[in-house]
Amino acid sequence: MLPASVFRLGVLAFGAVVLAVAGCVSMGQTSDQAGGAEQAQAGQPLVNFQRSLEQLRAGKVDRVSILQIGDSHTAGDHFSGRLRDLFQEKFGNAGRGMMPAGYPFPYWRPYQVEVQQRGGWTVLSSNRTDYSQLPYGLSGFITRSQRRDDTMSLQAKADASFDTVDIDFFRQPRGGHVIVSIDGRRVDDLDTAGPAYELARKSYAVNSSNSLELRTRGDGVVDIADWAVYRRERGVALSSHGFVGAEIGLLDRWNWPNVTKQLREMSPTLIILAFGTNEGFGSPDRLGDYQSVYESRLAQFRQSLPGASIVVVGSPDADRLPDYCGIRGASRESVGCRPLSSAEAADYAQLLRTRSRTLCRWHPPAGLEIVKAAQQQAARRYGAYFWDWSSVQGGACGADRWVSQGLERSDHVHMYEAGYQTSADQLFAELLRGYRGR
Repeated sequence: MLPASVFRLGVLAFGAVVLAVAGCVSMGQTSDQAGGAEQAQAGQPLVNFQRSLEQLRAGKVDRVSILQIGDSHTAGDHFSGRLRDLFQEKFGNAGRGMMPAGYPFPYWRPYQVEVQQRGGWTVLSSNRTDYSQLPYGLSGFITRSQRRDDTMSLQAKADASFDTVDIDFFRQPRGGHVIVSIDGRRVDDLDTAGPAYELARKSYAVNSSNSLELRTRGDGVVDIADWAVYRRERGVALSSHGFVGAEIGLLDRWNWPNVTKQLREMSPTLIILAFGTNEGFGSPDRLGDYQSVYESRLAQFRQSLPGASIVVVGSPDADRLPDYCGIRGASRESVGCRPLSSAEAADYAQLLRTRSRTLCRWHPPAGLEIVKAAQQQAARRYGAYFWDWSSVQGGACGADRWVSQGLERSDHVHMYEAGYQTSADQLFAELLRGYRGR
């Protein structure tokens, strides 16, 4: 669980949650996917996802992979972790899936595994712009070493052993070696040298293993993009990548040839995107034509995965009490919450600039509804399924109600574990609505 001080850094966090459900190992588009694309446009946006679950149940595929990418709501892994548990309880446990390598940010606590990172590793994030960008892949991180005996390790928790390990790394001129050990046994001296900076993968077949360690030899630069662990069991694997304080520009800093390659290796049938918190807390004046911006992101995933179903998750309710109001401590919770009036919403940016006392109460920022409406329109245009996360909280001022129920943190933005689990339960039910094998 991230402490409140860390969550506060992501109060304006923007998230892209991507759930990619893979039904087969083929890298190409199947005839089922092509047909599913037509059905999505005809009003059946979840058809490919639900079909992949039917194929899994029938023994026609071995793994359905789910990929979640998001902001601080995802970074804690409570929301994605609960989804993972629900899918695996019903359809089987195919493993933890892909993760950013090592320890990408403070308080990283992934479900099912424990990770450690020691030495002089440098974490490079697509969520930062204060250094030169790199061709990030699907995890959005690169973890770099230039020293000897830097280590990162992964330890499976109970009932989470793995049978396959994937390590994605970048080959580069003068790239160094990495000693790969599984269950304490050295299995490879991985050479990352190559003629150009290029994303590559090395896979290892193991048998019911519990630990993985990477140790650098110090003979060159080593850049690790991500690592993944899977089980031989037929079932679901849910990978998750979260970024505290992420904004929509995160996607623009990814290398889409690399992302597309990795997505197609997963052969996904469902993509779930959830944007909105950061935009909603910003000034409505700067949103511009947000619907077109959002549609351009949908178009990127459509281009990478023409046959995939898409689900758009509207952001959860989040409430603001302006700092200029001077309300501190326990008295903040006695203020109460009331949605903005039409007049307040229309003049919201000006009211904030003039430090109007009329806003000195908890309220959903005006931008949240603007963003949500744009998301819903974009989803309709692209034949995507729209799910309003705030409906789980009871709509506007739901975050305030959840604070009083112990489901939401005092920042009125981020949830406690119970809140994320309640949310995941509802999304899980939505994803299976109409599923014949339910």
